Amino acid sequence: MHHAYYIEGPLSLFAAYKEKLQPFWAREFERFGIDEARALVEQAGLKNFGEATFFIATASLPVEAQQALLKLFEEPQAGTTFILLVPHGSIIPTLRSRMLPLPDEVEEETSKNLEAKKFLKSSTKDRSAYIAKLLKDEEGVKEQVRELLNELERELEQVLIRTKGEKTIREALEDIAKVRSYVGDRSPSLKMLLEHLALSLPIRA
Repeated sequence: MHHAYYIEGPLSLFAAYKEKLQPFWAREFERFGIDEARALVEQAGLKNFGEATFFIATASLPVEAQQALLKLFEEPQAGTTFILLVPHGSIIPTLRSRMLPLPDEVEEETSKNLEAKKFLKSSTKDRSAYIAKLLKDEEGVKEQVRELLNELERELEQVLIRTKGEKTIREALEDIAKVRSYVGDRSPSLKMLLEHLALSLPIRA
């Protein structure tokens, strides 16, 4: 077994993976920054446990936090395994080189895949109309936007598998990850971010 793995996907996969993996330590973060990285290094260096799996899921993993994990992921304590659940395209090459993709990924069930499929099949005009409707109700709108991003990401992940890594689909997943990082800002322009996706995401017939 390798000592470090990554999963590229939305935070909504956290619960399913946590249940399957049964890790020693598992945390979900909106942003896993430098302070969190240093805390993990300190926690993983403790000698009061034998074999242990650390599972970190995050919607944002800044470069400085990844750099703080380089040595830990290269020379972990014996018996220690790390698993990261992160957005597509967010892992820097030097950290990725120390990791492997986690095999046998979990399938997350959702009742809203049809909405994502419809959005991806729709024209730019119809996508804009959907976005306007989504943003009309301000209450809980950020969470609704995140949910839409998760749905789109999940659907495109399946397309990526079927197309054996088609470049345009991988780029679309990276675009969704970037938009998600901006959604976490204090006052994001949700309309502008979603309209960007309406234009940039490929139309899948």
